[in-house]
Amino acid sequence: MDTRLAAGDRLAPCRGLRALRDFGKQRRYRLSRTERALVGAQGKALMMLVTALQARGHIQTSEFADMLGVFSVVVSEDDDLEGTILAGWAGMMKESL
Repeated sequence: MDTRLAAGDRLAPCRGLRALRDFGKQRRYRLSRTERALVGAQGKALMMLVTALQARGHIQTSEFADMLGVFSVVVSEDDDLEGTILAGWAGMMKESL
């Protein structure tokens, strides 16, 4: 799934961890090492939750990652930083499949 908008410069979720690693280089935001670690830890906790839901037959990880990718585009309309973080998490989920 590619959430890149035709006229925008948003990161596609499929870039996942690379998007978070290069976050400060591509955006005007500068995250500290602690902030990057916090974003990564929250994404991994979300991944663990989705994996548990998939194991119990509630939702597929790929379906949730697709929904999160679409949601990241919606959120980025109001807050580009939050949308980019959500896109990074969706990408981490896609790469884990």
